[in-house]
Amino acid sequence: MEKGFLRGLPAAFAAAILLAGLSLCFPPAEAGPGGSPFGDSAWWEVRLLVTAEGEYAVRGGRSPVSGEYACRARWEGRLEPDGDDFLLIHVKTEVLDWRLRETSDPAGRESVLEAPAAPAPELRMRYVLKDGREIEFVFEIGGIPIPLHKSVLAVDLELPRSSGRTAGPPGQGYGDFVCRGSSRVVIPESDLLERAPQRNFSWDWRREKRYFRQGRAFFVTQGHTAKTAVSLIAH
Repeated sequence: MEKGFLRGLPAAFAAAILLAGLSLCFPPAEAGPGGSPFGDSAWWEVRLLVTAEGEYAVRGGRSPVSGEYACRARWEGRLEPDGDDFLLIHVKTEVLDWRLRETSDPAGRESVLEAPAAPAPELRMRYVLKDGREIEFVFEIGGIPIPLHKSVLAVDLELPRSSGRTAGPPGQGYGDFVCRGSSRVVIPESDLLERAPQRNFSWDWRREKRYFRQGRAFFVTQGHTAKTAVSLIAH
């Protein structure tokens, strides 16, 4: 049985909240049979499902630590035509699965810690962008501090995000460390003419970073495999 909980505003208010910057300017297109460039649809349900399995290791402290985790989250909303624009409205977000287990071995005595169920990572849809004949979904999952064991070092667990428009120093953005596949989540504009299209994406990501704390160097290696599904239901 899936475990999940509702995040964000209560349902009575959620449908009225417009994510900042999500009004999209689409160029004029030829009208379909229903008089709309996208056929007879009045609006679309949007569902984004993100699944991740990953691991990390921290070296440089009193004892190395390693962790592994699994996360599955779903974002739901509505895409509504507004003249030549679109409005993306958040309805709800759910964490369907969240597990993290960390192991340390100081002086030959293994210590195991597990992350609590809450707070759990949060899936956020930042915005949607019309890019030529593609519609790009830009999202991120916020992480939690690691390691769980006591340490002078605390860094964020890096979880999946789409990388098409993610800001960052040259060569240091999330997408620069994708080692298989692509973390751009895009669908063709023509999908809006279909009844219930779905697109699937997957990628592998890995990065090692060095940190200095209290005169000591720490090396943090993180990696994950991400799977993302975007589905639309026309109404």
